[in-house]
Amino acid sequence: MKEILMSIHNEWAELIFSHKKTVELRKNIPVIRNSVNNPIHCRELLFDSEALVVYIYDTDQKSVTGRIYIDRITEITEISDEIVSQSCVNRDEIEKYKAQGKGKLYAWHIVEADYFGKDWLHLKDLGAKRAPQSWQFVR
Repeated sequence: MKEILMSIHNEWAELIFSHKKTVELRKNIPVIRNSVNNPIHCRELLFDSEALVVYIYDTDQKSVTGRIYIDRITEITEISDEIVSQSCVNRDEIEKYKAQGKGKLYAWHIVEADYFGKDWLHLKDLGAKRAPQSWQFVR
């Protein structure tokens, strides 16, 4: 699978790099295609052999500051106490965010986070011309 560049505000990036935030909430997931190039819509993506690499673009620092590794992405059908705790977002805010995404919400499960600091990597190094609104495939 390709690598991803994800835009995140500094407040959330700091929580991720301090290992307090182990779930990133998003309204969509990468589209997986089958052998005849048709999209497969699923409720869960598992990355068995190796984790999905996601480069973090800190929108406040305007810089790629590190990377995280995602081992699975799951659809959130019920907002549990565990999701609230792992995402570091209160239940009301999660509900509001979910409503903005046509009722769909996904938990990107973070298994590792590496912080390298401001200007560690530039967008052009990843083949990106600008930072994504949410996330995009790179390289």
